[in-house]
Amino acid sequence: MSLSLPSSRRADPVPLLASLLERAVAALLGTYVFVQWFGPPLLAAGPSWALWPSLADLLLWAALGLGLLYRRPPAPGHRAVWQALLLVGGLSLLSFALLLVLRDPGLGAALPFGLFQLYKLAQTLAAFWLVSRLPLTDPAFAGTRRRWGTAALLSFGLMVGGVVWTTFSPAVPEALGQVLPRGQGVAGPWEGFYRHYEQGLGAIGYNHGHVAAMVLLGGALALLLRPGRWTPWVLGGILVASFLSGSRAGFAGAALFVLLQGFRTPVLATVALTVLAAGAVAASPWLGAELGDLVSRQSTLLEATEAGNLAGRTDIWAAYLQALAAEPLRLLIGSGFGSGVGNLGAYAHLLPLQVLYETGLAGLTVLGLLFGLLFARLRRAGTHAAGVGTHLLAALWLTAITTDTFYPNSAFGSFLPLLSLTLALALARAPTPRPSPS
Repeated sequence: MSLSLPSSRRADPVPLLASLLERAVAALLGTYVFVQWFGPPLLAAGPSWALWPSLADLLLWAALGLGLLYRRPPAPGHRAVWQALLLVGGLSLLSFALLLVLRDPGLGAALPFGLFQLYKLAQTLAAFWLVSRLPLTDPAFAGTRRRWGTAALLSFGLMVGGVVWTTFSPAVPEALGQVLPRGQGVAGPWEGFYRHYEQGLGAIGYNHGHVAAMVLLGGALALLLRPGRWTPWVLGGILVASFLSGSRAGFAGAALFVLLQGFRTPVLATVALTVLAAGAVAASPWLGAELGDLVSRQSTLLEATEAGNLAGRTDIWAAYLQALAAEPLRLLIGSGFGSGVGNLGAYAHLLPLQVLYETGLAGLTVLGLLFGLLFARLRRAGTHAAGVGTHLLAALWLTAITTDTFYPNSAFGSFLPLLSLTLALALARAPTPRPSPS
């Protein structure tokens, strides 16, 4: 007969470490959500102003570094979209290699743009992958979701406040100009951000379309994470800030999003729009004098088909179409990732045309399949968050008629990675309630 002594069971260090890393990733991503209201670069580090890291960039790379240290596959509800995103990434790499095969005259300019687009695409994949591996359905994660919701609301409030402030005062860009990286010509558009005062940019970015897209995305993320009594304020803030941003496409997309959300929450939406309309009427004598040019610009949405109201886009579209007509064989596989700006000097400002020129019918087909999958998965999820995600994508596709909303271009900062994070949250199932003790 042998006498067995009870062994003291030690906690397995591997799962314990993974849990700690997971919490750290969640904390970094929550901070990442909060800092979206501040887009300027922190350091003049890197080969180009487009790669100078912002606070959001540093937080995302830090989260990715910790996420690589533990093993957890994407959740079942995210796997199909994750695989589709990996396919998009792989095909983009092949499209970039096509630049070297075709060797167009604009290759010298196309290469850095293509590399930047791959860099931004890597961030987009990283954001989705990190969120898809978090225990979003675990009731224990509900506290983290609430903290993310608070961070999203605060960030959105700062976005709106910054846009309003910079509509009436140059103080914010002038103050940032004292600390932002600068140099004769090397800071690119960021130098113009603080040297040449433009209204309604806040501290988000130097491009009006980007500012409007970030306002819409930030508001949608706040509604996704913290629905309820904040809804009318968020909807009103989206409309006000997108209007003040000066982006006509952005304002049209925001109006569509508010309309679609209004069908789901008619009482709250009516309250928001009533208060907003009453405030606009009360302030109209003063705002009419201060915002005359902005009102005139946004009113051209009613005449969107007029060539003079498209800010030269018709000439850009014609140049892209002529280039495709000159070499119809490129319709199949495109001219290479980054070739648009390299060969023609500007982005197409029309998403399907941009995709068609750089990646051909093959890329345009993949893009259509990706968004078809996204809409189908959001519909299948059937949650409040999925509904917000569906309305967000519909509104952003409206903006894509006159801009490259879903393309990784340098003017749109951290928009695509934040959109990826938002969609990953929208696709997640609702947390499973804990069973009540018997």
